[in-house]
Amino acid sequence: MRRWADVAVAAALASLAACGGGRRTPRYGPVPVYQPSRPAPAPEAPPPPPVRDERPPAASAPAVRVGLVVDAPAGIVSSPSGLTVETERGDNIDELQQGRSLAFAAEPDGSIAMTVVDAAGSVVGRTRYGLQPPVVVRAADGGVVEVRGAPYRGAILVQRAGRGGLTFVNRLDMESYLLGVVPRETGDVDASAYEAVKAQAVAARTYAVAHMGGRAALGFDVYPGTQDQVYGGVEAEREMISQAVRETAGQVATYGGAPINAYYHSTCAGRTAAIDEVWNVRPVPYLVSVEDVDSRGQAYDRSSSRFTWTERWTQAQLVSVLNRTLADSLRGRRIHEIEDMDVLSRTASGRVRAMRIDTDAGSFTVGRDRVRWILTPARGGLLNSSKFDVRVERSGGSVSAIVAEGGGWGHGIGMCQVGAMGRARAGQDYRTILEAYYPGIRIERMY
Repeated sequence: MRRWADVAVAAALASLAACGGGRRTPRYGPVPVYQPSRPAPAPEAPPPPPVRDERPPAASAPAVRVGLVVDAPAGIVSSPSGLTVETERGDNIDELQQGRSLAFAAEPDGSIAMTVVDAAGSVVGRTRYGLQPPVVVRAADGGVVEVRGAPYRGAILVQRAGRGGLTFVNRLDMESYLLGVVPRETGDVDASAYEAVKAQAVAARTYAVAHMGGRAALGFDVYPGTQDQVYGGVEAEREMISQAVRETAGQVATYGGAPINAYYHSTCAGRTAAIDEVWNVRPVPYLVSVEDVDSRGQAYDRSSSRFTWTERWTQAQLVSVLNRTLADSLRGRRIHEIEDMDVLSRTASGRVRAMRIDTDAGSFTVGRDRVRWILTPARGGLLNSSKFDVRVERSGGSVSAIVAEGGGWGHGIGMCQVGAMGRARAGQDYRTILEAYYPGIRIERMY
């Protein structure tokens, strides 16, 4: 009767073994509360004034739901300190001691099965069937909870997915979420770029606030990858970057009193793009093209490894790429030869607006940011940007290779992350940086 669930639980145990399921020494604690350093006041002296922008996160910071694992048949949740399991209403389901994990599996009737296992992946407790989603799992001491071996602050919600599987959602407060986002978005930086880190913290917070509920049909707010913002949980945290998050706690960028769509990208190659240059949408007053150069005319992001780049395909490589990326347009036909390629028009910021690709299977016109998904590198991934020139190499009258020479990395809209670092090193503070990339905005404290 429970055969299907038992198979799924077994799969979850196999997953635990594959991840090396051994228990690690606890090394993560609760979110540290930042306390400004100040001398103790004299017995009858008034307290000193608060330090600007260095208050701990307010209690009213909104909760964020991150879809860590989406629509999987089963999964394991663990913690170095033991676990508590509750219903969404807070009713207790179970409590586990250290060294125990929980294997969850989807039931055919829409409920969830839960099995207790030890650090070696062996079943040490009976399977409980019929649990109604979502099931809320927390660390017993308020510390971290692990999914697939990675530690996260807050709670894990185990809920059903639309196609019959399970989705594991990390629910935590906004400021704790940002501790795991900002380091992954900035990379390792030194103190000279500190104001850029603060700008990234405000932009990431604003993005998350503006997209709350945007994926409600999936049961969470944001993905942990490039579909939204890269989120690495506790393992991503870095103290200097955490300090920048705390110093800007609750601050968001607004336009007309509402949080903006704070898009950002790695490298703009000296000029950002207006949103309507890149995507087929209406213009947005704060997402316009911005010249990103200093008083000497040098680009703030010139230190980027993708400030300039070259991509090259042989005829055979690009034929293989286009047969895959243009499959919908080909409608069953196959490309055997590329005859020519040419940029037909450009946007105001120098990006490709339209490009024609002539092949023996017909001519195709592509442009805007979609060109990055069409002209993918032979090694995989996306083309760095849509800001490039194309050169066709021929041998004996036939195309032998195609070369794209360009600059920038990403869609080019909003804040240029490497440019922000250049601005910080030039002495600009985070407010100046944000106002440069998002003209007309205000930085306001939301909570």
